[in-house]
Amino acid sequence: MKDKEIIKFMKKEVDELCSLLNVDCENRCEMEEGEEGVKYIKVYFDGEDLGYMIGSHGRHLDSIQYILQLIMGKELEQDPNYRVLVDVSGYREEKNSKLEEMAMQKADDVRILGEEIELPPMKPSDRRVIHVVLSKFEDIETESIGEGRDRRIVIKPIK
Repeated sequence: MKDKEIIKFMKKEVDELCSLLNVDCENRCEMEEGEEGVKYIKVYFDGEDLGYMIGSHGRHLDSIQYILQLIMGKELEQDPNYRVLVDVSGYREEKNSKLEEMAMQKADDVRILGEEIELPPMKPSDRRVIHVVLSKFEDIETESIGEGRDRRIVIKPIK
């Protein structure tokens, strides 16, 4: 399946999901090239009063993304090179921006103190944002530790 066909398919599925959920909003789908051959199918929902689509701490947003990933995986026969990312009214973009800012501040603290800093437990998607933003620095490293819901990041200085 070609990229244009994939976007067209996803748009049709998103429109149907909105109809089933009785959601009145604008939506659009885009494809973006990622690292290592991964392609991100980005789905954006915009409109008024869409807080219920985000849910508490983004739980509904994560669920919508999971459902669309399952639909896409079934259509593409579980092709691991395609990932679905969903954002509602810029919520995820703003959250990622705050995570990046926090990561940079903690990285500066690690440099100043010369000691590792452990961050609170986070979801995998949040940990990934921090790993990616700090991977460009040669004087610090990140590592995920713990299991399940207690999994967290440790930022360490490289000596």
